[in-house]
Amino acid sequence: MNRKNRIGSRHFWQICASQLVTASLFTLAFPASPVSAGVDQFQICAAELLRAGISRENAARTCAEALEPKDLSLCVLKIEELTPIAADDALFACMRVRRPKELASCTVDINQHTQGSDPVSVLANCRRSLLPLRFSECVIGLSREIDFSVEGALATCIDAEDFPR
Repeated sequence: MNRKNRIGSRHFWQICASQLVTASLFTLAFPASPVSAGVDQFQICAAELLRAGISRENAARTCAEALEPKDLSLCVLKIEELTPIAADDALFACMRVRRPKELASCTVDINQHTQGSDPVSVLANCRRSLLPLRFSECVIGLSREIDFSVEGALATCIDAEDFPR
């Protein structure tokens, strides 16, 4: 074998060895099954929904159906703990959005940073919004800077999303 082939062959084996080492590290880094990982996302979801006051049956069904169970339960728990909205109302809304954590942030932010808002109306509008975080910034900004009621800001900001530039 000439020198050029030996160098090419050595380089080939070095690449293979590095890929084998990388694959081995991934195998060690990630557990083989969810059970060996300890608490799973469905268990966390159920625990958080129960803590929020959702019935056992409803918590079980909801967590089983959720695409991202931890996000869903965090949404319900955050809304229930930081606003006067009932856990069942929060659950209804959190189940019907793509971004439940953003829904919770939107609802909580508007309720905490504005005066005289109807919490259920805030929740409904945050749920309808395609970009809940942007929506909450719009509502809070308009209601602070312009002599605008919260309901007026909610309506203006949700209408603005219908026809983006």
